[in-house]
Amino acid sequence: MVFWFEAISGILAFGAVVFYYASLGRMITAEEKIAGRDLTYEIHPFTGSAKAIDESTK
Repeated sequence: MVFWFEAISGILAFGAVVFYYASLGRMITAEEKIAGRDLTYEIHPFTGSAKAIDESTK
């Protein structure tokens, strides 16, 4: 029983990681298309965005 719980949890965790990196890649690709250039060293690694935070919304 414990084996199946750990196996299913591991598969779900792996799926979440794959989904995270796939969505991050899609966001970066879309932002590079808008910018019209490579944003390799300008992208925030956790959000996938090169846009600055708007201080007026805080």
